Order: sequence, then C-alpha cells, then structure tokens
Amino acid sequence: MVRTWTRVLMSVAAIFLSTGLITGAAAAEDFYKGKQMRLIVGSDAGGGYDSYARLLARFWPDFIPGQPSIIVQNMPGASSMKAMNEIANNVPKDGTVVAGVQNNIAFEPLLNISGARENAKFDPLALTWIGAATKDVSIAVIWAESSIKTIDDAKKRSVNVGASGPATSTSITARIMNSVLGTKFNVINGYKSQNDINLAIERGEIEGTIGVQYATITNTHPHWLAEKKVRIIAQVAAEKHPDLPDVPLLRDIVTTPEARQQVDLAFASTSMGRPFLAPGGLPADRTKILRDSFMAAFNSKALRDEAKKQKLEIIPMGGEDIRKLLAECYASPKPVVEKVTAMLAGNN
Repeated sequence: MVRTWTRVLMSVAAIFLSTGLITGAAAAEDFYKGKQMRLIVGSDAGGGYDSYARLLARFWPDFIPGQPSIIVQNMPGASSMKAMNEIANNVPKDGTVVAGVQNNIAFEPLLNISGARENAKFDPLALTWIGAATKDVSIAVIWAESSIKTIDDAKKRSVNVGASGPATSTSITARIMNSVLGTKFNVINGYKSQNDINLAIERGEIEGTIGVQYATITNTHPHWLAEKKVRIIAQVAAEKHPDLPDVPLLRDIVTTPEARQQVDLAFASTSMGRPFLAPGGLPADRTKILRDSFMAAFNSKALRDEAKKQKLEIIPMGGEDIRKLLAECYASPKPVVEKVTAMLAGNN
C-alpha cells in the first residue's frame, strides 16, 4: 500500500512538473512569437564586433522559442560606452533589446581604461550578461630574424615594438609586461592600423608587436606562422590557446602572487571576447531563455560552419560565467585595482 501511494504521489508530481515546464515554454513562445528583437552593436559596421553580432542575429532566432526576428543597429561611440549606457538606461527590460559590446567596457567603472570613467552610467554587475562568442588570446610577436627569442631576452635590451596609440592593447600590453616582468619593450606609437604595424615589422623598422590578437594574425598573416617568419614568445589570456600549447602564459611567467593578481585583473576581459548583454531587471525565465538559446546558437553546426567561412573563432562563454568573472574582478583588493589602473593609464 505504501509503495502504491508513493507511485501515485510521484505520478502527480511528474504531471505538475511537466505541466509547469510546458506552460513556461508556451509562455516564452507566446512572448517572442511575432516580435522583432533589436541587437545594438557598440562598434562601427564592418568590424570584428559587428561581424560576430550579425552572425548571431542570423542564427539566434532559430533557438529562441517563438523565433522572433532580429535587427542589428550599430551604435558606435567611446569604445562601446554609448551602447552600454543605452542598454542600461534607455531600453525596455523585457528581453527584446540586447547589445554586443567591446570587452573592456565592462571594466571601465573599475579601471578607468579609457580615462572617461565619469561617462559610464551603468553598473556592470546589475546588467544581464547573456554570453560571449569567443575567448581572446593576445600574443607577443617578434620577427624571426630578431635576436629576441624568449621573454628573458627581452629583459636584456631595448626592443622596439609598434602600436597605434597609448590606449591600444598593443601599447598597454607591452607596458604591463615591462612593469610585471622587467622587459624592455620600447613602444613606438603612431601607426595607423595593425596592418601598418605588420608592414613595419616586415620592413625591419620594428622588431615586433605586443598584445595583438592571435586570431588577427591567423586571419590576416597566416603565412607568418606557416613559414615561421615570426616567433611568439608569450600569450596573454586566462588559459592557453589550443594552437599554442608550448607558448608560456604571461600569468605563469610572473614570479609573485601580487603580479599574478595584477595580470589577471588587467586582462580579465580576454576571457569574455565579444560579449552580449541585456538590461538589468529581466524576468528570470526570460534571462534563461536568452542564455540557453545563445549557447545553443553558438554551439550549432550551422553557425559554426558559417563562422569558419568568415574566419571567426568560436569559443563561447555562458552569461552566468561572465557575471561571476565580473563579480570577482570588482571584489579585487584596492591596492591591486590601483596598481592596474595606473599601469593602464601609463603611470607604471
């Protein structure tokens, strides 16, 4: 008799559970069906961030219940500051408006990366992070004809490297490595683009570039790697790129816990490459729908096949993992934050 009642209770519970799930799915489909979502991109059309956003917009609807349409709206300005302020303050909090922004903007209130922290009208920890398309890996690239073969070699003499300007990753990364490792990278700023930097390397004007994205080199200069024209002496990321198992990570080269904390905070944004988010205050079920469908889209064969054609690397990261990463960074000890802020500003 006890077993019979147990079976009955389990059956009733299963019915309620399944009914709830069906109701939730139906409600989600009812909400999005026939709707048009807006995907704000905090960068100009035609660039890398825009490419990832348009790739997502093409395939994401297939994985959202109700299959809404998605339109892309470019909103460049101040390294995605304009788009972040818009998504945080001026759009409906119902899951119909999302944004794709530059990695570093989430750290602006903490680290003042652009030097315009006062213009950040958002709290990154209060926003709804949906996911990120990839994980960025920056590399220290040295022309193969140079005598610099390792990081230790770069500590022994001045090494001229190129950058577009003091606020770019190729300048910031070199300065931070000088600070935490004692390398002697002499940054030559003023090049108009990464392509101009690469040409200068080939002409022998400079010996390399520090902090360029590995994906940029594989997409634009794969012959450098195939023909061993360059040497990669370090990579900057939370974990090694699968293609570079023997190239040391910067966080593993530094010799003190304090330096490792500084490096981890300074380059935390590399883990969340091409992030997407929605306003804060979304209903929990809508947040789950957006996060689950985002990951399903980026793990789908159709999207990955198209990404391969466009030479876009896909290593997705979930929205909850982004939230946890940001929470950890914003809880960093004050001395670490102050040191990293100074290094980013060039005051190291």
